[in-house]
Amino acid sequence: MRRGTLRNSAWTVAAFGIAVVLMACGSSSDDPNAPDTNNPNNPNNPNDPNNPNNQPKTPEEQVKQILDARQYDYGEALRTASLKLRDELPTLDEIKQIEGAPDNAAKKVAYEKIVDAMIADVKFNAVMVKFWKDTFRSGNAQNAQGDIMPQAPKPSLSTAAVFAARTTINGSYLDLLTATTNTCPTFDYTAKTFVDGNCAQNPTVGVLTDPGILAQQFANMAFRRSRWIQETFACSKFPAQFSKTPTPMGNGTYTGVMPFDNLVGKKNTPAARIDFQDTQAVICANCHSDHGAAPLFINYDANGLLQATPQVEVPIPGNPKAKKEDFYVAGTVFKWRESSPQPYTDIPTLGASLAADPEIARCAVNRVWNYAMSRGDIVNDLATVPNAVTETYFKDFTAGGYKLKETIRAVFKSEDFTKF
Repeated sequence: MRRGTLRNSAWTVAAFGIAVVLMACGSSSDDPNAPDTNNPNNPNNPNDPNNPNNQPKTPEEQVKQILDARQYDYGEALRTASLKLRDELPTLDEIKQIEGAPDNAAKKVAYEKIVDAMIADVKFNAVMVKFWKDTFRSGNAQNAQGDIMPQAPKPSLSTAAVFAARTTINGSYLDLLTATTNTCPTFDYTAKTFVDGNCAQNPTVGVLTDPGILAQQFANMAFRRSRWIQETFACSKFPAQFSKTPTPMGNGTYTGVMPFDNLVGKKNTPAARIDFQDTQAVICANCHSDHGAAPLFINYDANGLLQATPQVEVPIPGNPKAKKEDFYVAGTVFKWRESSPQPYTDIPTLGASLAADPEIARCAVNRVWNYAMSRGDIVNDLATVPNAVTETYFKDFTAGGYKLKETIRAVFKSEDFTKF
């Protein structure tokens, strides 16, 4: 499906090419309607440098020209919205409502009423569960009744996505990072409704302590758990932050914002089991300096349950269990971002730091935009979204209580979605 908007640069480039061809085809002297280029008094003379129509357009003006040329097509928008909001094609009655409307204003009213009905339908609940399973890259297989629960003590891999879906429909997006109760609901696929449930975890911090997520991301030194948080909620890969004053070191440059000497390595800890200060080849510290959250998750076992002692291993001979002193020197202060007002010391304060970061909210809005516009994943597919494209939605989202359902509603009713 090709939609006329800034997000599809290939389409934009193709449109520029078509425009050039059309202009070339229309400039033949055989064209009886071609402007008289020999008449200097002709106000439309394309050779006149003073003619404002002949001034070169900036890239922004060219893109605006293309966007302004789009036309509303509420029938096409209805079809796409129906597939995305309830996973089925529109009904004949809905199609006729759009076709029978006398003008675009009436079509708009009919279309938006149908979108509201789709979002209010329980089928939307199931679509959101699938959306979050895809986003979290998690989830159990399903049968006719719902998710097939694994054998104990294995946790469900679906509860985080179900919780996120329920929060999207009826809650604040920030609950995903801060909620302390009812964060492990299940989903009834027959009734398409949510069933309350608490995680077997203390403390409980949104999806950050979800046993299924922690089990799925179990790996050496808990780095996969830290990476999952970064990519899912900040929409970017490591390195997450870059210093304003990069420092040449060894065979590379250290670009992290964490003081280099705070990382454990042979330079400051001769007995270090992993040398994060190694600069002989790549500068490992550029990524690992951002893994401040990893030590918070080392006591969660392969089933995602909190234990009294470390459970993840260090990838060296003998595979010993990781210790907090393997990561950073004692006394290191951790912040989610250099600009964060407060440091974090545990998972609850980490969740609060995430919730306070505007880029976390922007990531959520941009994911909704990509979903509506049939784009790929922001991180895995590099389907990034310019902030200018989603700025209005972002402002409304943050000012309106972080209600992601309302962002979805706004995007599916937007000009970019309904024009082609």
